[in-house]
Amino acid sequence: MGGKTWKVAAIGILIILISTSLLIVLGGKPRSIYGLSGNDGKYTTDSPWPMFRHDLNHTALSSYDTSNNDGTLKWRYQTGGAVESSPAIDSYGTIYVGSSDGYLYAINSDGSIKWRFYTGDSLISSPAVGNDGTVYVGSYDHYIYAINSIDGTLKWKFDTGGSVKSSPAIGNDGTIYVGSNDGYLYAINSDGNLKWKFYIGAYIESSPAVDGDGHIYVGADDYYLYSINTDGTLRWKFQTNDEVVSSPSIGIYGAIYVGSKDGCLYAVDFYDGSLKWSYQTDGAIESSPAIDDHGTVYVGSDDGYLYAIGPDGSFKWKYRTEGSVISSPAIGNDGTIYIGSNDGYIYSINSDGALKWRYQTGNHVISSPSIDSDGNIYVGSDDGYVYSVGSQTVPEIHYIAPLLIVVLVCLIAIRRAY
Repeated sequence: MGGKTWKVAAIGILIILISTSLLIVLGGKPRSIYGLSGNDGKYTTDSPWPMFRHDLNHTALSSYDTSNNDGTLKWRYQTGGAVESSPAIDSYGTIYVGSSDGYLYAINSDGSIKWRFYTGDSLISSPAVGNDGTVYVGSYDHYIYAINSIDGTLKWKFDTGGSVKSSPAIGNDGTIYVGSNDGYLYAINSDGNLKWKFYIGAYIESSPAVDGDGHIYVGADDYYLYSINTDGTLRWKFQTNDEVVSSPSIGIYGAIYVGSKDGCLYAVDFYDGSLKWSYQTDGAIESSPAIDDHGTVYVGSDDGYLYAIGPDGSFKWKYRTEGSVISSPAIGNDGTIYIGSNDGYIYSINSDGALKWRYQTGNHVISSPSIDSDGNIYVGSDDGYVYSVGSQTVPEIHYIAPLLIVVLVCLIAIRRAY
């Protein structure tokens, strides 16, 4: 190899080193354009927020730290209608969310559109992402849709007999559970065929939670919380004093937590459906409870407060917003709570009830926040936008010195080569 050729090769290697260093500093990582892992086409399952309320137990507790989230707007994406659907996030950072314009949107982590899929009516239901990357969502047009996450094409759709506000949960075996305003709770196989349906006879706006044994929990407008066996038969039901549009959460102390429009947060025994305790707020509870790793339950109320209630039903604190709180809280693994309010703000609240920050949108925030692996939160607003709120990214200082050394070496090499 000639001297000049060797020098050109050396410069090329150094340029690669610079590019790699920049990639590390900027926090990037190589990704397929289709959000798939490797060349085998197998979708990764480490989604930071795959469904409404994060997980099958509906804890809304993220595995990721959000302590550096300072409430800075990273981007916002405009849809054609109010966004009351809550975002789901896949393992490559793609955000999926519905809008009242009838579209399901797939938005890249930088805020650019990946694709959108039109259903026949408004999307209030929140999407869920399956292990194979299929996105499931319900629509006011009565259908449950299964959509390919790669290109936004339809895989199948299932006709219920009523509008679908309930958000699907995906069981460990791939079964999709979702309620409909035709009065049925549906269990649908991953190929789109009906597994079973359970008749309640009232609107089901609540979204199902699923425990480790496969029991399903869901509320209905007939005032009841239902527990359903894996074969679609009734296990037990618990009566509140008003409609249950809140979605139940499964706690670590043998309790199912759910709100009711009667203003109470209920803790119901996991095994037999008996009342463990209830806590009365001063407004209807349409918000769904979140549970931190200490068992504290957080829920919003139409009285404008976010409440923190101990696992024994004891009051811990409440934080006042300036509007009804229909949005449901999300929790970072650092303990920070995020929630929207009808005053138009997204709130970040410390675990002691003190305000950390708030960010103003242009209208009511009924959508519930989701958290990605970098600690950013995503939420919709009735102003038609999807918001990404996080922190200003600054290169970590321990990367700067090595990068400068690499750049200096490259400059010296280039000078000597010529």
